[in-house]
Amino acid sequence: MGQDARVVPGMEPVVTHQTTPFVRVAAIADIHIRANSVERTDALAGLHEVADMLIVAGDITDMGRIAEVEVAARAFDPTPMPIFAVLGNHDRRGLRRMAMRKTLARSGVQLLDGEYRIHTLPDGTRVGVAGTTGTGGGFGPAHGEPGPGGRLTRAMMIKARREAARLDAVLTAMEEEEPDISLLVTHFSPTVSTLGAEPPLKYWMLGNAGLGEVIDRHHLDLVIHGHAHLGNEIGETPGGTPVRNVAAPIVGHIMVYHVEPGRRVTYAAGPRPGIAEPEPAPVAGNERTAR
Repeated sequence: MGQDARVVPGMEPVVTHQTTPFVRVAAIADIHIRANSVERTDALAGLHEVADMLIVAGDITDMGRIAEVEVAARAFDPTPMPIFAVLGNHDRRGLRRMAMRKTLARSGVQLLDGEYRIHTLPDGTRVGVAGTTGTGGGFGPAHGEPGPGGRLTRAMMIKARREAARLDAVLTAMEEEEPDISLLVTHFSPTVSTLGAEPPLKYWMLGNAGLGEVIDRHHLDLVIHGHAHLGNEIGETPGGTPVRNVAAPIVGHIMVYHVEPGRRVTYAAGPRPGIAEPEPAPVAGNERTAR
């Protein structure tokens, strides 16, 4: 104490610089794989070099058939990185949910249905990923949406409240784990800010305000969703949580985001190819909107 500190040659103190934790999140939604789709084996090749995890925000399949799930599983199989996904409304058309979960799990896909996972990166950064499909319900007359009427409205409101409660519970549980970075994946939108050119008449089908209200009661660094094919990529909840709509018809390829604590989200890498391509092309006069 009180003596001058001297540095002995060769024993200089090591100066460490605290770095901000970050995670590189690859994300896509609404790939609508069919049984006759040709999986792009090159789509995920090398993705682990530019991303730390892959998130698939629903509508992995077109009709929820096991044959479609098997094509998806082959497409995901070469990926040496964690894959987190939620089911979309098209996936839920299938009745064999457990078979779907098991088939995807064999390819490393972790389906989240009101659940969360904590993934630790090699540098020790702990990333919390919560997931739920969500539901429709709308965002209220302030956004120019009349919505459905009668029993359908009441049933959807009940379901929306139930989904909001499930989301609140899983986010509360994840917060208790104190991850460095917190992510949420849904299929339905929690905000109108990513609905873009979608007509207000359809807002009630695309998401609901209750999801956004729950999100804003918690601290999340990024929310990822799909479903709104005519929407836009970048938005936020009323409380300022960053939201990204990664529906394939909008973004066109796998997106990779650099996410830091404090809701700092930037692009981390260039475009990636899609996961699967339909073959053959649909017969003229038999097209349908996949939403």
